[in-house]
Amino acid sequence: MPRLITIAMSNIAKPKVAPPGAARLKQDELILQGTIIYGDDFQPIEGYISIRDGSIKEAGTGQVDADLEGIVCPRFVNSHIHLGDSAFKDPPFLPLSELVGPKGLKISLLSETPRERLIEGMRRSLAQMVDSGTYAFADFREGGEAGVRMLQEAAKDMPLLVRIFGRPAQGETETPEGCYGLGISSTRDFDPSLIQRMILEARRAGKALAIHAGESARDDIPDAFSLLPDHLVHMSRAEESDLRSAAQKGIALVICPRSNLITGSGLPNVKRMIELGITVGVGTDNVMLNSPNMFMEMHLISRALLHDDRQVFKMCTLNGAEIMGLDQKLGSIREGKEAKVMVINGSSNNLWGSTHPLRSIVRRAEPTDILAIF
Repeated sequence: MPRLITIAMSNIAKPKVAPPGAARLKQDELILQGTIIYGDDFQPIEGYISIRDGSIKEAGTGQVDADLEGIVCPRFVNSHIHLGDSAFKDPPFLPLSELVGPKGLKISLLSETPRERLIEGMRRSLAQMVDSGTYAFADFREGGEAGVRMLQEAAKDMPLLVRIFGRPAQGETETPEGCYGLGISSTRDFDPSLIQRMILEARRAGKALAIHAGESARDDIPDAFSLLPDHLVHMSRAEESDLRSAAQKGIALVICPRSNLITGSGLPNVKRMIELGITVGVGTDNVMLNSPNMFMEMHLISRALLHDDRQVFKMCTLNGAEIMGLDQKLGSIREGKEAKVMVINGSSNNLWGSTHPLRSIVRRAEPTDILAIF
């Protein structure tokens, strides 16, 4: 298990150059040395970063007296997850509607499972997220206000930043208190007039809007666009015209390819999304189907969907932070940003022999390769 090192919270042009054999910068600073996956373009540089009061105070090249050495990179942002079903993992292989639809297996199990067990499942998944390098995440909450309270209880004292996209309880229209946004499963799951009222109230309250669309079929994509969401989730059935519309409207997309494989929903056209300049984030989706391990999402995307390691890593870090309104303080290693970073062991049995650290992080790194997280 990686060491979790907690530090207090508190624009870089070029990294500073430290003199050869430089001594420790300041006694109250934490110094990380090695290959730094640096800046918003994630360029590997040999050097160091200094951390003070929870922020990155300096980044530079050269040797310093460091506290820890390794590959230093930003932690992950999981842009879409359902933590509520963590208590009943690995259900039978069923069509999507029978798994997670309004009358599906998930809804039935949520209603039958004791509250304490649901919270314990979420708490364990949150701990797994921490251990596998995730810092911030967006959860689609079922169950109205009661569901939101369960996640808040599970996340208490966890070193994670939570964005909750809540859903009103049946028959209600107001987004539950404590939510960052309104999360709609699909436009086909609700009466159109009810959706309009939910969105109107959410927007009046300054909430973000996210909608599942184009997962099992394309038919709900046009309606989702008409609601002017901040981002859409899945879009595995999207066609060229849909992707062009997303690009023209400036709507971000969040993909969940491992989940789409399990449910038979097809894989999203990530390459085309990137070519069109769409901001694409990545989520692990339902915990009952997948572990909340972002390394595994990167492995699949880099192998099957997009042979561009820098873009894949960006989707799982800076893009996710942008979608969640956090990119000014998270998602990349730059002076002034919060030091939400992890140190990866480039000499592990898994990574030894790597010729390009970023490629190896994206294609083969695992949580067991993490030395420490901050």
